[in-house]
Amino acid sequence: MKKLIALLLCLCLMAGIVPALAEENTRPGAMWINSGIYGTYEGRGEIRLQDDYAAAVNREWAETVSIHEGASNASARTEQTDNYNRAKLAVLKGEKKDDPDLTSLQNFYALLLDWDTRNETGLQPLKPYVEDLMSVSSTEEMTKYYSDPERNIFGTPMVEDELMYHPEDALINILNIKGMKMLVTNTDELKPGAEEGVDLTAKRLTADYMLKRLGYTDEEARAIFDNAKEFERKCQPWTEALIARYATGDFTDYIPIADFESRYKNLPLAAIYRALGFDVQGYVCTLSANMLDGFEANYTDENIEYIKAWTLVNTLLDFTRYFDRETYEAAAKFQEPVTGTGSVKSDDAYALEVMEAVVPTMLDQMYVNYCFNKEIKPQVTELTRMMIDAYRDMINEEDWLADETKAGAIEKLDNFKLYICYPDNLPDYGSVTIGTAEEGETVFSAIMKGRKFLNKVEATALTMKNDGTYWRYDNYYSTLTACYIAEENSINVYAGICGGDYYDPDWPLEKKLGGLCMVIGHEITHAFDTKGSQYDKNGNKKNWWTEEDRKSFQERVDKLTAFYSKLVPMPQVSDETYGEAGAMRIKSETIADLGSLKCLLSIAKKQENFDYDLFFRQLAINQKQARYEPAEKAYVATDTHPVEAYRCNIPLQNYDEFLETYHIEGSDGMYLAPEDRIRVW
Repeated sequence: MKKLIALLLCLCLMAGIVPALAEENTRPGAMWINSGIYGTYEGRGEIRLQDDYAAAVNREWAETVSIHEGASNASARTEQTDNYNRAKLAVLKGEKKDDPDLTSLQNFYALLLDWDTRNETGLQPLKPYVEDLMSVSSTEEMTKYYSDPERNIFGTPMVEDELMYHPEDALINILNIKGMKMLVTNTDELKPGAEEGVDLTAKRLTADYMLKRLGYTDEEARAIFDNAKEFERKCQPWTEALIARYATGDFTDYIPIADFESRYKNLPLAAIYRALGFDVQGYVCTLSANMLDGFEANYTDENIEYIKAWTLVNTLLDFTRYFDRETYEAAAKFQEPVTGTGSVKSDDAYALEVMEAVVPTMLDQMYVNYCFNKEIKPQVTELTRMMIDAYRDMINEEDWLADETKAGAIEKLDNFKLYICYPDNLPDYGSVTIGTAEEGETVFSAIMKGRKFLNKVEATALTMKNDGTYWRYDNYYSTLTACYIAEENSINVYAGICGGDYYDPDWPLEKKLGGLCMVIGHEITHAFDTKGSQYDKNGNKKNWWTEEDRKSFQERVDKLTAFYSKLVPMPQVSDETYGEAGAMRIKSETIADLGSLKCLLSIAKKQENFDYDLFFRQLAINQKQARYEPAEKAYVATDTHPVEAYRCNIPLQNYDEFLETYHIEGSDGMYLAPEDRIRVW
């Protein structure tokens, strides 16, 4: 049959009838579907392993899986997340122990689920804070308000922040003020008469609802939101400058503290942060200063009503989950056009979500102490070291690298900071003491304690060295995460990922390699992708390449992006390819997937009677996905990873071990000719 189709195609080509069809059948992955779209198997016939490996392996799971209410997908990730969430909930609902931190968490959980008390209280706890804010009459008073953690419940001077690494010494942390807390994501919506998009509309409806619950009239609520929007309109020229800089890829400003204080005098950001407990010195990082310049220029007494309204609206939007059930459900309903799904969660899921946002470090330690098998940590550490050793051999065998470049790469490998499962040393951040309702504690008071504690953690971490003694302050290890941090030269594999389809201590080596080790190898390879390769063994941005090797590296990357640019990520929905922009966005993750598989195969070759089928199947299972089509469209348009099915298929088809295991030949969908194969490492 295949020969007949090929013959007909050739005849049509000769007649000039179907050039588009010919191009379709020669593009990469022409015989694949995006098997990660929920319901895509319905009505489909047989799918052979040799034609579309990911689709064939995960079909039975995909045809029977259900997606949780309010969620957009199901996957290996969501299943393992369910596993550790069930474990956490069992402890939170369990018996009291002689552990004050656990008692605080159990009390917090009980407060969150006591909807009767919360419904009686409503939004009353907010009223004095709102009245205080709206009584401000000048920027001098506004600065005092921002600087007082007892008054400013948002926690910062209406900006988003995190810690970054010093541009000249990655051992030192500096404050990164990422930008203003913006209501409007599309500046076109700020133009006179412009229609508000779904996101801004949802925010208006939510703010309007809360303001009226707080006693404002319809007219007053509308005016407050309009004033908040007007403040952002006044800052629009600076915001547009930021957007223009984003397009260049160079939008990070490292500003010496003296220059920073001189630049922001109307809005004394450095002084405000010091009042909030941050020892701001050396440098301040911004992403980007253009936006803060707009805040500075408009931080005047003339604009005080706009500033107050903007501060109030953003604060209210930040607190929608923390009061009564009516407010929570109303805000969720307003968000449905934005999220595509209802965002009201079950009580258990809701409580965990709030606790992860408010007391994440305490929840992490509870998970390690009461839920996690600590025997897993030395096992995963040993596997990680085995992979680093294999990667060292792999680097040494790269015939396109000079010895000088190899030495720099191996220095990075030999100086990895390994953060595996959970930290052995914990900084003395303290903790949060949360009482019971009978003791006068409320959800709002617990939230305020938790937010102040997180502020203290960040402020403390600002003064700490990134020397490997302690984990980074925002590495929350009871979540499903693994990552490489270039500025620390660290491999991070968190306890939350060590289960489900990723890891079981009783698995044979083949499944461990196809599961968690594929993830670990992926993160190791990030040390040598287009970003990681710019950083040295100490996490400083420093070139360790010869000029010729860097050029060869870029040529290999260019071949990879050219390949991915021709891929159609959702062929059953659209024939649109990733294109050049999409390929550039996902290139680092594709480099990491390919490099990891090469490392794992080098380990497999050294094993006796290695079961390649078991290994490859586990790799595919890790990438199982069932995502609603609208969510998949958003994923394809924005995520830095390729669609999951292609994260399985493309690395596999580049290696003979896979092709030989399943007897894949030139006419099969998984075949990729040697001259077309892509390998950066």
